[in-house]
Amino acid sequence: MKLSWKQGLSAWAAMSCSLLLAAWLNYYLSDNGFIKEPNQTYDYIVVGAGTSGCVLAAKLAGSNSKVLVIEAGGEPPWYSWIPLIAPILQGSQHDWRFRTVPQKFAAGALHGNQAFWPQGKMVGGSGQMNFLIHTTGSPGDFDSWKVPGWDSQTMKNTLEGLTCWTKGNVKPKPFGTRPSFLLDDEPEMCSVPVLTDIENSTSCSDKMQHHQCSSAAIKLQRVNATEKPLLKAFLDAGRACGHSVSDMDRWSDAGSFMASHNTIDGLAGQRWSTYLSHLMPAMKTHNNLHVLTKSSVTKLVWKRNKVIGIQYLDNDGRIKHVKATREVILSAGTIKTTQILQQSGVGPPHVLEPLDIPIKADLPVGENLQDHLQVPLFVELNSSVSMNVIKMLNPRQFWNYMVHGKGALATSGIEGIATLTKTRENGKSSKPYGMLILFNMGSINADVYTSVANIKKEAFHRWFPKSSSLSQEGFVLISVCLHPRSRGHVRIISTDPTQPPEIDPAYLNHEYDVQCSIDTIKQGVELLNTDAFRALGAKLHWPTFPECGGKQGSDNQRYMECLVRTAALTMYHPAGTAAMGREDNPDAVVDPELRVRGVTGLRVVDASVLPRLPSGPPNSVLIAIADRAADFILEEKINIRK
Repeated sequence: MKLSWKQGLSAWAAMSCSLLLAAWLNYYLSDNGFIKEPNQTYDYIVVGAGTSGCVLAAKLAGSNSKVLVIEAGGEPPWYSWIPLIAPILQGSQHDWRFRTVPQKFAAGALHGNQAFWPQGKMVGGSGQMNFLIHTTGSPGDFDSWKVPGWDSQTMKNTLEGLTCWTKGNVKPKPFGTRPSFLLDDEPEMCSVPVLTDIENSTSCSDKMQHHQCSSAAIKLQRVNATEKPLLKAFLDAGRACGHSVSDMDRWSDAGSFMASHNTIDGLAGQRWSTYLSHLMPAMKTHNNLHVLTKSSVTKLVWKRNKVIGIQYLDNDGRIKHVKATREVILSAGTIKTTQILQQSGVGPPHVLEPLDIPIKADLPVGENLQDHLQVPLFVELNSSVSMNVIKMLNPRQFWNYMVHGKGALATSGIEGIATLTKTRENGKSSKPYGMLILFNMGSINADVYTSVANIKKEAFHRWFPKSSSLSQEGFVLISVCLHPRSRGHVRIISTDPTQPPEIDPAYLNHEYDVQCSIDTIKQGVELLNTDAFRALGAKLHWPTFPECGGKQGSDNQRYMECLVRTAALTMYHPAGTAAMGREDNPDAVVDPELRVRGVTGLRVVDASVLPRLPSGPPNSVLIAIADRAADFILEEKINIRK
């Protein structure tokens, strides 16, 4: 489709604004804390500068320990800080570009039935390219882990202690000494001994004390329903269907419809990751913190059963070593952490023995792999309430972003979230089983979407039949099964550390996952039949996949099963391959303090330690886990000195 002169002018304005933004971000984000060559020895080596690694490194450096962070990628590109366009990093040099093996029961719309698994390969990790959704999970998530010290009450206290809410229209929480979450762009927060509702308030009570949020605060942008008619319809529809509507910060297993809280700095309109909030300030403050980029760890270095350092390939492909006097902490993400452990002899014999890798610890590393699956469906609208390409190319959008940090570019497109429960025979509600996500975008670019998700072009056009229209009004309703029962694995297939491991999530090999997805989709369909969405002319497009038969719709069970097995895509949340657990749990790889069992000097702190996925995107939960892990490490350091 050719662009008109107006669209060409918009494209020129976009390019000009982008260059100005690049210059501004380059100045704003410049940092001198990176090194070219590391020292021979450090107290702690943190492998991976992702969400968890940035938190760990910052806290450990604050204890006057000598800390090295080693990251396989480089610094993130300037455009990764723009919330709406950062996902274009998928498939780039800043992405590990993993892919699964062909799936037997899923991925029918994908080439070779293989899912692409984007994972960040840069400072900031996947937190530098995710969709910025902030959730804290539900109490039942953590109780189900059955791991001492990680129950719901402990996690509630941790997450509240890391939360710094601002004044006005929010529920203030007790102030923690190390806040990690800051709502919107206000520097002050309200501190009270108990949770207190402030409805439609513009200022904090005089009795409340005011504190300054620390630089380690993750800023949250709450989508305002009064300014977003599509979000308002979503919330009104949920209410009409008998669901509660609440704030995202409520701590409950009950389902609810909520305006999304996204990790975006509302003042600057930029992505807010733990690189910006934790690692960068620590690099400016502590000269005992070194960050080495473009250096990929290949294996651990041992002295008997103790890890004493790492082996890595530098940017020129040379093998080098660095020692750790205290610990090595793997925060390289579920896939790379698993690969490093197995390459180093920590893993199951059936994986290591065929490769003649000496076994240091016989542990189920690589098993228990799990991931959230999403089923996105396009909903057409006849009202001008959504975002599309034509609106995005309007020069005013770029001006608004550059000058005010506002507009479409300052959003992630995610406006609403709903967690769903069921009523049991005893009349009580189940724990959350499904999630609905409202993604405000009417124009779905076929070239971009098929490329990053490995979707067949023919399947895409049957899925999104209006994609060729740049001015299309509509949105994507995403259905997610929160607690899949399918379990897969990650296994190295070569002693060559540059060879990607075998990734098999075994998607939908458990029938529960299929029905869970269907039930979630049906809840979404029910919303579209309410007055709130009818007023916007909402029309759901059921994909016309030939393999699913001619009768589309939620009342056709065969079609719905085929739809899920054909159209379900990754939510980018691989986890569980080095699960934490009790000492007597044979499925546990790390103990409750995240130390690898059977060896010393080694810990794992990333999504691989999750025994079970939380009820939503895990990024904020991982921040809390990393914060607790740093406390474990520092407490051990104090005890050793004593």
